[in-house]
Amino acid sequence: MKIALFGSNQLQFSKVYTEEVLVQLKKLGELTPRISKKNIESYKDAVRDCEIAFATWGMPVFTKEEIKEYMPSLKAVFYSAGTVQYFARPFLENGIKVYSAFAANAVPVAEFTFALISLAAKGYFQSAKNYRILPLRSFAFANTAVGNFGCKVGLIGLGAIGQAVAKKLGELDVEIFAYDPFVSREKADELNVRLVSLEEIFSTCDVISNHLANKPELKNVFNYSLFKKMKKHSTFINTGRGAQVSEYQLALKLLLHPSVTFIGDVLKAEYFPYINPLFWCHNAILTPHIAGSTGKEPQRMAYYMIEEAKAYLSGKATKYEITAEALDRMA
Repeated sequence: MKIALFGSNQLQFSKVYTEEVLVQLKKLGELTPRISKKNIESYKDAVRDCEIAFATWGMPVFTKEEIKEYMPSLKAVFYSAGTVQYFARPFLENGIKVYSAFAANAVPVAEFTFALISLAAKGYFQSAKNYRILPLRSFAFANTAVGNFGCKVGLIGLGAIGQAVAKKLGELDVEIFAYDPFVSREKADELNVRLVSLEEIFSTCDVISNHLANKPELKNVFNYSLFKKMKKHSTFINTGRGAQVSEYQLALKLLLHPSVTFIGDVLKAEYFPYINPLFWCHNAILTPHIAGSTGKEPQRMAYYMIEEAKAYLSGKATKYEITAEALDRMA
């Protein structure tokens, strides 16, 4: 069996498909070279006979017509990364199955977020920042922190990441609130979370973490009408999407209320933080999009998809198929 490998960026591709991973992948079939939109014409004969494909970040975007032209034998795409929103629909419309390693990418984000929530409840971030300059203020801030016992945590979005965070929070003596209009009461009970409105989360919770899906209609959903409800010494964590936060309005909240903390791993303009008002807020802790898979972690996504491909090829039940219906509500 022939297997197509798709990836526009060699660096991103090699982080996921290391030599060790490729050794395992070769056990499934004959691999093509890495194929992009630029070189697909050169490898069209090789791609034509491929029944399955593996890809990751930098997956080329193909139209329905291009898929029919170049990949007439293709039956399934195994995407070793998270969201498939930007490329999947034409494949699905051609009857080609799409699988995603979103659950594998959720693991490091959930681990990262869990750690941030626990540290935020202890007042770690502002205490650490102040200690070198104003140690007395640092001690004072730490003494006003709620701590983990009885801390009210709000999770916004209960997709793969939100649910993983909720499960990890079960290790702490915290109260978990959540907002997600697509989650049933039964699922919420299973996760031991209480479903409430966005307004209640911002007015009630000590630590708030965003995990909403990446949807155009959610742009600037977090604005001053919500920020003004935040309690003293509360923390808002965003490892989701920068576009969902009205950054100037959040900066205003942070300037007017120094005890409130923002932890942002994503911004609207991540490569130009100096132009962001949050960059100049003392109580904003910003990191360069590190919550997701980094270091050796991207390999996990490839291994998830290799196991998924084995199940698919042997006719067994798969776990991570993305249907058109699922695509409408996923990140």
